[in-house]
Amino acid sequence: MRFVRVLAWAAVFAATLHSQFAAASAPDVLLVGRFRTPLTYEAVLQRLDDYYQEQVARKLAAAFPRIAPQTHYETWHEMWVSFGAEAGALNVTLKRQTSPSMTVIAKGWMLQIAGRTGGEMPLKFEELPGLHSAQGQVFGSRRELAAAVSDQPSLQSLGTGQYAGLLVSAAPMMRVTLESAGQRGAHHLTVAAETAPAARQLVARISSAMTHPCVCAAYSETAELDEELRKGAIEKSEDVNSASQRIYFSRTDPKILEQQQRAEPETQKRLAAAAGWVGIKYRVEKPYAKVHIQWTELAGYVRDGGKFDVERPLGASTAVNVRMPGTAGAQLTGRTRLNGALKPGAYRILLEGETAAGERVRIDCRDYWFDGKAFEEI
Repeated sequence: MRFVRVLAWAAVFAATLHSQFAAASAPDVLLVGRFRTPLTYEAVLQRLDDYYQEQVARKLAAAFPRIAPQTHYETWHEMWVSFGAEAGALNVTLKRQTSPSMTVIAKGWMLQIAGRTGGEMPLKFEELPGLHSAQGQVFGSRRELAAAVSDQPSLQSLGTGQYAGLLVSAAPMMRVTLESAGQRGAHHLTVAAETAPAARQLVARISSAMTHPCVCAAYSETAELDEELRKGAIEKSEDVNSASQRIYFSRTDPKILEQQQRAEPETQKRLAAAAGWVGIKYRVEKPYAKVHIQWTELAGYVRDGGKFDVERPLGASTAVNVRMPGTAGAQLTGRTRLNGALKPGAYRILLEGETAAGERVRIDCRDYWFDGKAFEEI
């Protein structure tokens, strides 16, 4: 028994040292895979259409959209795929930004595509320097993202369930992603480009372009608090230095830790204070005597086509003496308490300004889909 306890303590000690002194992770690489196939370009696309419908129930146009002549972006595995005819065969080149730990898996994805399209084996693989990345935080949707780069036709806006917004270019090779940051509707912006200056410049350009008056983002205070508790429980369960890990020498179930956090009096107060409250981030173009925010539910909304049965009022709020922030592009916050429960579905937010003379002016109106955690514009 004593020997078992010694081994347990040694394991914990080793894990602690590893977490504190582990070497920095290696930079990403651009993995390139090449193969030839006797099939025509059209025949390859037909086989891939069958492949994606079988694997992810998506048609070719959604899973393998064209971004340039004979060049596609594979949204499932995030790969650039280009085709070129030569000597009666078709050359296929696949490229994917990947970490060293994911290289073997990424090669497997490329082999799957080659196998489905009659590719000659073995594939030729090459690792090139990875794309350069730059990040930022913005309050905006895929509509603002596309508008910010509308003068760059090479950047194509693609639909994907993984990101709130996705823009991809083949030449120059570039990818722009927008992901929910879980902070009052903020989105995390990431640009991957061939050079570091190009990535930084595009982040700065997109951020500065998002300054016009609008409903910038929507969020549920309860959903954000739920996500905060969930992430906190996961981090605590993975902390080998926490009391629970030192006692039991094993990873405590995050759900148990989350339940313990929810039972704490302070957390109970926070949950009660957030119940029923939703908020928006918004911008105005001038001062208003009042700003009105109206929430409605689009009951029976069908995402394929955008039709709904009825628009139901859910709540409204008013802010007085609204002034523009001193910083260009900064947002104001508007909170509204809903009359009904917030459930997954579609919602419409109307933002109106009221002048000193009592005249109402529409500032913006946006429709959002709520999945139970976050709002994304539709």
